[in-house]
Amino acid sequence: MATRMSEALQHLRKVLFAQDGAGLSDGQLLDRFIEQRDEDAAAALVRRHGRMVWGVCRRVLGNHHDAEDAFQATFLVLVRRAAVIAPREMVGNWLYGVAYQTALKARATLTKRRIRERQVAALPEIEGESRHIQRELQVLLDQELSRLPSIYRIVILLCDLEGRTRREAAQQLGVPPGTIAARLTRGRALLAERLTRHGLAISGGALVAALSEQAAACQPMKAVSSTIKAVSSFAAGQASTGMISAQVAAITEGMVKAMFLSKVKLATGIVLVLAVTAAGGFIYQTQAGGPGEDSPRVEQKKVDDARAAALKALEQFSKSEQPNDREAAIKALVDFRRELRAEQARKAAEDNVRQIRERKLASATRNLDDLFPFRVLIELGAAEYHEGGKLEILEVWGTRPRIEVGGQYLVRGKYKLPPGEKRGKIYFYATAGGAWGGITTTLDLQSTAVYKPEGEFTLVHGMLGEGKFHLVLADPERYSRPFANVYFGTGDNVLRKKSW
Repeated sequence: MATRMSEALQHLRKVLFAQDGAGLSDGQLLDRFIEQRDEDAAAALVRRHGRMVWGVCRRVLGNHHDAEDAFQATFLVLVRRAAVIAPREMVGNWLYGVAYQTALKARATLTKRRIRERQVAALPEIEGESRHIQRELQVLLDQELSRLPSIYRIVILLCDLEGRTRREAAQQLGVPPGTIAARLTRGRALLAERLTRHGLAISGGALVAALSEQAAACQPMKAVSSTIKAVSSFAAGQASTGMISAQVAAITEGMVKAMFLSKVKLATGIVLVLAVTAAGGFIYQTQAGGPGEDSPRVEQKKVDDARAAALKALEQFSKSEQPNDREAAIKALVDFRRELRAEQARKAAEDNVRQIRERKLASATRNLDDLFPFRVLIELGAAEYHEGGKLEILEVWGTRPRIEVGGQYLVRGKYKLPPGEKRGKIYFYATAGGAWGGITTTLDLQSTAVYKPEGEFTLVHGMLGEGKFHLVLADPERYSRPFANVYFGTGDNVLRKKSW
């Protein structure tokens, strides 16, 4: 008794599914097939979208038998690639694209046969203008429809090519009927505009009539039946050999391979973008230097780690094509994007601070130009260098044209620390007091600490009494250990030779 009841329920279920999916949405049918390998759900998708798929294949290929092969191959690709369809409610949109590409590939492989058939065919009859326009419209319709934005293409597919009402399309896509109406109007207008570019001036009403005529074409029941058997066999985990022709099998394999290569190309493009980003991060990192920059390096490491995780997840997905690996790859890419944006925001903040400093420096430079209007032609006197250290005076600007008592001077120069030394100090010493060891009271910036092996420096110094300009580069911990001494000035205030 229980067995009979189970068989009755199973039969009832098949009858309900035979009625175009028993009210389930495309996404729900696809979920049932992916998660339960439900062959009735797959068969319902074939019945639901068969007319649209058949119309595409028939228009592109023309030949009835070839259209049947492409029709079967399209749905075999569906059951083999169901897990990668996203969003799942857009099955019709996805099927249209696969059907169009499948038909194009099938037509390409049959080109030679088509040429031979045309050579032996009878002369074509003279066609009327309306018939000629209709033939041109069939050729161009799918070409331009496939190029429409998806939000417009899907409503044309559902309403015009599958014959659904706007309310049914709204339920399918989860949007208000008014949105469907607006998108349908806009989509038809865009399609008519694209066809006009090919010299087919067609009104909106004529386009709707043409689409309705295409939708009215019924798919052959033999092709539908054999396709349902093939996809049901695949869903049950059985080989479909004997149910499909070698030509259908070849077309299916070609499309699956082409879609995989397309995904690999996409992943490769993402990898290249990540690689370029990595190169940019490396350039930024190598430009950074000096003390107090550990934080940028930590932030850069976060970006590098997120990039590596994204690349690993993409590689795993390209190998497995499993839904969980796909979700992991998407999450890894989202994480990388978040870290990258955080790093970009930090760099933008740093750039803003740098620009403020540059503006302040430019303002200070203008002030310095006003403060030190005279370029001083200096003479170098005595100099001595120890352990490989060096000082070089590049230019001197002053409040007076000569170095003399009462003047104030801006000094620019270059330095080089001895090998192995990590820091030093540059300062003026015993300059204008006359007594050895006495530090003259001067302006600020009369000394500076340096942390790089070599570089440039700028100091400001005043001449408050008689004396000589004496610049020192020394060990900041032991001033008695100088790395370089340089005397310079103008005229008689230059120490040309040390006498001690």
